[in-house]
Amino acid sequence: MASFDGQGFMMVDNSWVQTKAIDVESTTDISPYLSKILEDSVWNGNRSIVFDVYWDVKSVSTKSEWRLCSVKFSTKNFCLFLRLPNPFCDNLKDLYRFFASKFVTFVGVQIQEDLALLKENHGIVIRSSLEIGKLAAKARGTPIVEFLGTRELAHKILWYDMSRLDSIQSKWDEASSNDRLEAAAIEGWLIFNVYDQLQQ
Repeated sequence: MASFDGQGFMMVDNSWVQTKAIDVESTTDISPYLSKILEDSVWNGNRSIVFDVYWDVKSVSTKSEWRLCSVKFSTKNFCLFLRLPNPFCDNLKDLYRFFASKFVTFVGVQIQEDLALLKENHGIVIRSSLEIGKLAAKARGTPIVEFLGTRELAHKILWYDMSRLDSIQSKWDEASSNDRLEAAAIEGWLIFNVYDQLQQ
């Protein structure tokens, strides 16, 4: 059974998000953690998984090469951060299958370019995805929110206190790995709640 035994963080509504950060190697079995994320998304009713991806970019002559270096998945209760190996290992087939799941919707902010890069550079196809900004713009009748980042979008929809996230981001270069993990957990939790709110 996968254990999210990393730091837990309290959100502004007093709920807790448990975290797990994994440096993925060729022998690492990530499937139990992906299953736990999937299970939580189903258990919480809206079958959504918030995701964010991070890239290494290397310039080769006139062209840039993009490599997926880490990915974050969030649900109401969990945040999973995977630092990925270079080159990719066979065990990342689990990640490919997870993204291809038709049982959940992968929700993100400004994800159109990421979706194209995932397919072009790694052959990863997300079968069901949702750009949360577009949904918010349509639901609220305010086109400008489509172009907002995570923090601004969450503030516009939820009106939550963002001071803790602001505090971490204002000192990002000096932030500890624990602070950065907390910021990741907060951002994922916020977008999960934005999606939940817009569905009501």
